[in-house]
Amino acid sequence: MDIELLSRLSTEIGPSGFEDRVRKSILSFVADHVDEVRVDNLGNLITRLGNGPFRVLVSAHMDEVGVMVSHVDQRGFLRIVPIGGLDPWALLDRELVFMGRKEDVVGVVGIDPPHLRREKPPSKFEELYVDAGFTSKDEAIKVGVAPGTPGTFVGIFRQRGSIVIGKAFDNRVGCSVLVDVLRNIRNKVSGDISLYFAWNTQEEVGLRGINAVVNYVNPQLAFIIETTVAADVPITSEDLWITRVGGGVALRAFDRSMITHPRLLTTALELAESRGIKYQVQVNPYGGTDAGAVHVHSTGVPTLVLSTPARYIHSPASLASIEDIEQVKSLLSELLLNIDLVKDRVFGGS
Repeated sequence: MDIELLSRLSTEIGPSGFEDRVRKSILSFVADHVDEVRVDNLGNLITRLGNGPFRVLVSAHMDEVGVMVSHVDQRGFLRIVPIGGLDPWALLDRELVFMGRKEDVVGVVGIDPPHLRREKPPSKFEELYVDAGFTSKDEAIKVGVAPGTPGTFVGIFRQRGSIVIGKAFDNRVGCSVLVDVLRNIRNKVSGDISLYFAWNTQEEVGLRGINAVVNYVNPQLAFIIETTVAADVPITSEDLWITRVGGGVALRAFDRSMITHPRLLTTALELAESRGIKYQVQVNPYGGTDAGAVHVHSTGVPTLVLSTPARYIHSPASLASIEDIEQVKSLLSELLLNIDLVKDRVFGGS
């Protein structure tokens, strides 16, 4: 596990629509290892290994949830709206960093002082404000913080043994998996395929970037690498855990955006079992991934989602297991290095 890579990607600022810094970091790790590099008009990074007739896509979204400044008042306090799925309570008393035109600016999400505090925490973004220490609207505007300025949580990264804690694990963990796997298998890929590794934009606001990716690649088979919710905490009953940290790679059978191709899922399960790769099957009635857009492209694309479980996603800090990340990498590598077997199993019975 390349901890330096994960730490760097986790702490980069990159809310949906503003992924440039993340993309530049990823490109610095992979540019020398691929046959083609392309950045499209939505900011997606698309790379290719090989030049065979069968097109395989492996993708992970770069963006994270965040906020955007909607108003600056005369005293310099900021009002914000969410970018992606953020709950207002997750921001209380938290530091946010804004991508000002001239410099990054850190502010604190304000809340009533203890002696004036309401019984219930704010339930709407309209009740929140951000204090960046500005004394006037003009001062904020001078450093480039104005309506339209994006922001997100201040990045932290910690490691203790096999446990890592950091910002934006959804989906910088997935991004790091793609980088590691690409570098490890680049000289072992079957000559019969064109293998596209893509880091796409704007997943958190509606699966937008991936549509441009599939229009360009036109894949025949796809793997989406994600970081998914693990609700294995004391306040949640076991039947609602979805996945658990330490349970291995999560293979998604069902969510609101896709029912996984049965033969592709079975092939992945059998491959994991034969290689001793720890896995868990995920049935998630709540969410969706980029696979929702990919699998209905053109005449249909068999698509599999492989995820790292993480607690507290879409918050200032998530927790994940390096061992789970390694299981994701191992199974993805096995699927790609045995692509002829996968093709035969998936398409042979069509």
